[in-house]
Amino acid sequence: MDSRICDMLGIEFPLVAFTHCRDVVVEVSKAGGFGVLGAASMSPEQLEVELSWIDEHIDGMPYGVDLIVPNKFVGKGETPSPEELLAMLPPEHRKFADGILAANGIEPGAPDQAFLRQRISLSKNLALEGAKAHMDVAFSHPIKLIANALGVPPREMLARGRADGVAVAALVGAKSHAINQVQAGVDILVVAGGEAGGHCGGVST
Repeated sequence: MDSRICDMLGIEFPLVAFTHCRDVVVEVSKAGGFGVLGAASMSPEQLEVELSWIDEHIDGMPYGVDLIVPNKFVGKGETPSPEELLAMLPPEHRKFADGILAANGIEPGAPDQAFLRQRISLSKNLALEGAKAHMDVAFSHPIKLIANALGVPPREMLARGRADGVAVAALVGAKSHAINQVQAGVDILVVAGGEAGGHCGGVST
């Protein structure tokens, strides 16, 4: 199929599939599309395991990796504990979430604190230092694309992409987002509304 993105990524069809499942990455890419592994919730060690498995099963077809490296967020430059992050949740948010559960016949209550602490501890992956560890792993594999799913990619991601011939993608939900991404040197814009995980704020599809 004649499409610029097919030429850029070396694929047959202009179909890009984001997933947290390595099997889906492999099957989409082997079918002529382009699988992208969402890695933000993984440790660098787990990402290495997943990408090594993909390399062994994808028959040389192209694939990519998606990270989340925000430019600004509360606590940037700090390393708050999971408990401190949990304490930042407004009571209104907890009340709203409990209301959704109750409306659907699910007993509201205290979440599993151990699970929450484990998930929140992964927030270190969103800071530049944690993201650099992910980038080191990703760029050690034959990826054809690396994406930043929240804001303009950090300079290091853009520079390493250019140096390695890896396309850099980023999400946009408004004209101003697109302008900022293009000016930064992003290769591929992923246009998405707030319904797709809130990556671009409250802008609707």
